[in-house]
Amino acid sequence: MEKVKKPLLPLMTKQLAVSLLIGGGIMLCATSASAADELARSVYNVAQTPQNQQVTGRVLDAAGEPLIGVSVVEKGNKSNGTVTDIDGNFSLRVSKSQTVVVSYVGYKAQEVSVAGKKNLQITLHEDAEMLSDVVVIGYGTVKKADLAGSVAIMDSKSFKDQPVARVEDALNGRMSGVQVMSSGVPGGAMKIRVRGTSSVNKSNDPLYVVDGIVRETGLEGINPEDIQSIQVLKDASSTAIYGARGANGVVMVQTKTGKVGATQVTFDASLGVSNAYHIPEVMSTKDYANALVQYKGADASALAGYIDGSNKGIDWMDQLLHTGVTQNYKVAISKGTEGTQTYFSANYMDQTGVIRDTKSKRYAVKFNIHNKLYKWLELTADANLSRTENSGSAGFAQNQSNPIWVGLNYSPTMEMTDANGNYNKDPYNNIQANPYGLIHANKSDRNRTMVTGHVDLKFNICDGLTFTTTNGIDFNDYKWYSLSSTKLFGKTEMSNNNAQVMALQTTNNLTYQHSWGDHNLTATGVWEASNREIRRMSIEGKGLGQEALGYWNIKNAVSRDADNGYSKWLMLSGVARVMYNYADKYMLTGTFRADGSSRFTNKKWGYFPSIAAAWTVSNEKFWEPVRNVVDNFKVRASYGVIGNQDIDPYSTLASLKTLSFNYGTDTNYTGYWAGNIATPDLTWEKVKQFDLGFDFGFFNSRLSLGVDLFWKKTTDALLKQSSTGYIGALEYWTNAGEVSNKGVDVSLTAQILQKKDLQWTSTLNLSYLKNEVTKLTAQTKRLYGNSPSPGTVDASTIITEGEAIGTFYGFKWAGLEQNEKGQWVDTYYKADGTKTRTPNADTDRFVLGHSNPDVTLGWNNTISFKNWEFNAFFNAAFGAKRLNLVRYAMNSEVGASMFVTDKDYFSEVGKTMPTIGAENKTYGNSDKWLENANYFRCENISVAYTFPRKQTKFADVRLSISAQNLFTITGYKGIDPAGNSFSEHNVDNNNGLDMGAYPNPRTFTFGVRLNF
Repeated sequence: MEKVKKPLLPLMTKQLAVSLLIGGGIMLCATSASAADELARSVYNVAQTPQNQQVTGRVLDAAGEPLIGVSVVEKGNKSNGTVTDIDGNFSLRVSKSQTVVVSYVGYKAQEVSVAGKKNLQITLHEDAEMLSDVVVIGYGTVKKADLAGSVAIMDSKSFKDQPVARVEDALNGRMSGVQVMSSGVPGGAMKIRVRGTSSVNKSNDPLYVVDGIVRETGLEGINPEDIQSIQVLKDASSTAIYGARGANGVVMVQTKTGKVGATQVTFDASLGVSNAYHIPEVMSTKDYANALVQYKGADASALAGYIDGSNKGIDWMDQLLHTGVTQNYKVAISKGTEGTQTYFSANYMDQTGVIRDTKSKRYAVKFNIHNKLYKWLELTADANLSRTENSGSAGFAQNQSNPIWVGLNYSPTMEMTDANGNYNKDPYNNIQANPYGLIHANKSDRNRTMVTGHVDLKFNICDGLTFTTTNGIDFNDYKWYSLSSTKLFGKTEMSNNNAQVMALQTTNNLTYQHSWGDHNLTATGVWEASNREIRRMSIEGKGLGQEALGYWNIKNAVSRDADNGYSKWLMLSGVARVMYNYADKYMLTGTFRADGSSRFTNKKWGYFPSIAAAWTVSNEKFWEPVRNVVDNFKVRASYGVIGNQDIDPYSTLASLKTLSFNYGTDTNYTGYWAGNIATPDLTWEKVKQFDLGFDFGFFNSRLSLGVDLFWKKTTDALLKQSSTGYIGALEYWTNAGEVSNKGVDVSLTAQILQKKDLQWTSTLNLSYLKNEVTKLTAQTKRLYGNSPSPGTVDASTIITEGEAIGTFYGFKWAGLEQNEKGQWVDTYYKADGTKTRTPNADTDRFVLGHSNPDVTLGWNNTISFKNWEFNAFFNAAFGAKRLNLVRYAMNSEVGASMFVTDKDYFSEVGKTMPTIGAENKTYGNSDKWLENANYFRCENISVAYTFPRKQTKFADVRLSISAQNLFTITGYKGIDPAGNSFSEHNVDNNNGLDMGAYPNPRTFTFGVRLNF
């Protein structure tokens, strides 16, 4: 008998399967027929005996498409096997009356008898349980069945049917306990909140960990095509392993890597067309002109052209809005042998917003290689390079220079420019600069270059014992430039700014895993060091002689100024974790982390323990009678302490600030005054959390239900206080506040239809959250928010004991009454319940509601019928309120907006609106303008058809059409009930103040995807 050669590609072992399934996704492999045939011939050299017979066959998936690289092995003889080629075909000589085992990652294995058969057709079905079998939990992985903590999991299949421009968009509504808030601006700010708001004054952003490396820039610049899976660590047991930086949850991203098997090339292109909708309506030019004459005493002859219609005036929303276009092109190449796997991708995205002159571009390249240098040593190297280029001078923030706010309150009865081409200001109403000039004449460009990468060396020391050293870099170079035009402001100013952030991290992980009998133990020890260094520099010039060179000629300025700065902090960390599993019934996890941070002075070290336990009740013998109905029932409980150290470096040290003053001369002199007050005993903000979870699986896991109840309490909150009796309102940090978050997370997945040609899977995520500030200080009993429009609207939010962060605080509107002149005027409730026209700000303000929703939900449906795919995704929020300050300005004569513009104003006089010109107090911080922000939205509807390779002869071709934000059901009268114009001054206290949110457009996207 001919000697059988040892296979070059061993069959799929459990260890390799686990490594390939990290993140819960799988990429199908493809290559040329000749390459696959050569692989099949070279990898396996099968013994031939007279008792053998030649068997051929084809392996398909449930849709009838060929599967490439499927393992076909003779049962009981692992050295005799082959893999399928590009068309799913295989040929194998096996013993008569034998059985072959057919297996492929992500699919249920089959044993097929070959007795009396020479040609087989085998259909493999996806194993949804296997695809989500391995969960990344920080410094390691664990089988989902062994998980004791609370982790939300999403793989790339969850959002493959929706065109996703940014990774954050994929999270919205798809994970219970995770809320995503977007400014809407192309390339603009986004907020992610995990189980509520925990910190009063400092960041509530989660920690972002991409491929094991902490990423200071969050998810910006990442190509969504590169995402393999995302896990969000929610409870203290899961997040405590990140200690000082895990208080607000941890978003862990695993990107794609090369796979063993044939080469796969994927190309994806999409084109989206966007338009804004649900824009508030303003008066027509004619109605507005007549109102000016009748109520403002304007000169009728000057407005005659607007009144008779010969001059159409300016439709400001038509000037600001246009059709946005998004182009997105992605290519990915995956290739691998047993020893080396590589992955390369590139992405170019060009997005033009629905507001003119707002644009965003992204360039991204990724390369990953994994190599088994020796049996005892593996090397992984990963590099990501990306650049974003954003432009648009308007900030769309919570201020009265927001062009949406200005545009809806600007007079249409005017000309755009004067004879010299300068932008005119509103002669009748709004005091702000021309809204079209704000976005078109001014220039603002923001470019960010990001380089992230890491090199891992994994030493397989002995059976079960590994040591991995990971060394990574996260570099961020941010440049932003601005020009204020003389055509708008009568003077020209420019600035150049640069900030470079360099973060380094080294993680050294020693892990031991061993099983004996029914016992399984995994012990992990980690030593980690990280630092972050920031260098910044800026120059600005005023009084530029000309604008031809834009912001590029500082010597062209009459006066110049410059500034620079530097900061650095570092952290040392030690981590220990033990996970124990007995008989797949009882799981216990204990974690302890110690962090030392240079941000603190005397109390640098913080200690963060956690413990979690789980009981898989369905694996007990007494459960057998009901197992055919409830095949999985698991109870989880966890408790832990996590921390927050997010203060600026040197904040605990006493310092002086510089101040320039000219004493009435042409020379500036530098002086000093008090900066920070020393707070050497400031220490970590701590978050204590208890989680109780239940997991159910019904009818062979066709229906899966997860329920988590959590209690989360922040103590020693990092709170800013003002010094008493000191001129200048000096602020300093203390550990003072306490915040509570309680809630329920629910996740339900149903495989409603699972037939050969028809599958329907539906997933529902629901979260309930109650946030409450439980303690402040005797000195600071209340913290007021910032006024978004000084002189027009007072501070409208408050932080106080017994209420949520983001609570609205103001006057209660009591309706209208007629004054002595018979004019309709506003009235308000006093603290004693009586009505008044002039409420007292000290005694007559009330808690009016809160900006964060009580309940959020996401509902995703995927239906497959043969080569057709249909997706419908909805999300909703209930219980939130929003202060509509755009509507307030459109219906008031106050401050920066001195006349009304709302289309329905005059029809509402005497009902909800006062008489024009009456002596009336109209307060923006009152519940007259506070609206329910409940909504139900269709986020995505898509239809796709795949032309298989057997028809096209060169690739699988998938064509799709989809609609994003197709409709929104809401009673909110503003542009978007979920829109956010972010505050420039705070963290979350000013959420829900609508000063003109960037429109969330309706988008139709056409896509093509080729798998070669």
